[in-house]
Amino acid sequence: MGMFMGEGTPVLLQTIVEFEGKGFFNPQMLDLRYVVPANRTTGMLYFRAGSTISSLVNVSILRNGQVLRYFPVAADSAIHVSLAIVEEHPAGTVLDVCVAGEGSGLLILDLGYLEV
Repeated sequence: MGMFMGEGTPVLLQTIVEFEGKGFFNPQMLDLRYVVPANRTTGMLYFRAGSTISSLVNVSILRNGQVLRYFPVAADSAIHVSLAIVEEHPAGTVLDVCVAGEGSGLLILDLGYLEV
């Protein structure tokens, strides 16, 4: 089954959170979880982030508790990443988001998945 725009259901994970960094080796889980429904698969198509934090932060995507992807976000900046490699995640897969870094500020996240 392929991941193509136009087929399937978009799933958007979005949040604006206040972040207080505890260092790069102390990631913090966000309240941003997606469990792939029964009889469906999903894939992440894009990642967007904005940060008012005065130092680099790292946003990690976890699949079933294991790091799948890292998205470093530069200090006081925003990024948009259209993914060229889209992993398909089967039904029951748990996708979580965590953040690590130093400094404090606001973090805005917008993750786009396509569920088929």
